[in-house]
Amino acid sequence: MYTYMDYVQQQFHAATGWSHDNNYAHVTDTVTNLLDFSVPHGFAATISAQSTPSSFSSYTLSHLGLVAGSIAYLYSSADLTTTQSQSVDLQRLVSGYHHVDPFSPRSHEDGAVYHGGKRIDPCPTLLYGKMYLPGMSLEALAVRRINPLSQIMVACVSDNRLKNNGAITATYQRDTGRWATDVLYSSQEALVGARTLYNMNTGRPNRPKGRLSAGMELYYGILSKSPGMSTAIRYTTQSAYTGTPLTLTLMSNPIMGHVSASYALRTSTALSFASRFDFNVYSYLSDLSLGCEVWKKKNDAPGSEYSSVLKAAVTVTNPSLKVLWEGRFHDFLLSGGLGLGTGATPTVGLQIQYSS
Repeated sequence: MYTYMDYVQQQFHAATGWSHDNNYAHVTDTVTNLLDFSVPHGFAATISAQSTPSSFSSYTLSHLGLVAGSIAYLYSSADLTTTQSQSVDLQRLVSGYHHVDPFSPRSHEDGAVYHGGKRIDPCPTLLYGKMYLPGMSLEALAVRRINPLSQIMVACVSDNRLKNNGAITATYQRDTGRWATDVLYSSQEALVGARTLYNMNTGRPNRPKGRLSAGMELYYGILSKSPGMSTAIRYTTQSAYTGTPLTLTLMSNPIMGHVSASYALRTSTALSFASRFDFNVYSYLSDLSLGCEVWKKKNDAPGSEYSSVLKAAVTVTNPSLKVLWEGRFHDFLLSGGLGLGTGATPTVGLQIQYSS
């Protein structure tokens, strides 16, 4: 389940018209959500609130052998509307099957504002900071929209466990709808990189539109002198005959010889399945992962919202099992699960969230 601050950031991108789907970094999100979800470790409780239309706060207390916590604040220059935990739609908070919207081109005129006959583009800004206790680790994020098609994002981490006690990553993002490009620099290993995603409109007039996307990323660590690259293809659509959403992805890392093919299917609004096959052409090692999610309503009344979801995922080569339940209990949002794996310590945990 997304944290409250993740939810607020999603609201910021939605309010400012920025597409989360149209980015190479998120090309495998659907399968990742169904197969690689995290199971809570230990106990954690979070209380969050929206102080004003533009400011938010969140406090977390956790226990895993020792007591720890965090304090987070977020500011948005764009007024945002959030929903309290007692009434928010769970399908907006749970990272499950995600249907990618059909391709839609964008232009500099999107969201244009004119005053006195002169164009004045709004430049929404988001500022976020989080402090972890008792270690006093810090993380921060700043997002600034330059124009309707581009934005700059700067992320910082301060932690004495990291080299040089921290790192900073700056990313320039440009999204025209057809093309989405990121250029980034990270102080960690002085890494520079670029990634791009190209969308092809595969829809036909008499059939539900599909979306075919292809992209790649290149990066180079200047200090470590280590290059890297990957390529990916994603096809997502609704079946012309059944209206069943499906997502196909193929990703490869030519340098490491890794190839990954995945398939995700949403058979109904309450049931989704996913599978992924990983293979290395150099070592011939392979692995198969399977997962599913099942949504449940509190009652069978027409139009009633879903109240909980059960997710499960297994891997075959290195046997492991993860089970996660997420739902609402009165005014609280709960996440509880169990993780088992060969040679690994079992993981069990419960997370409670409340927002007002």
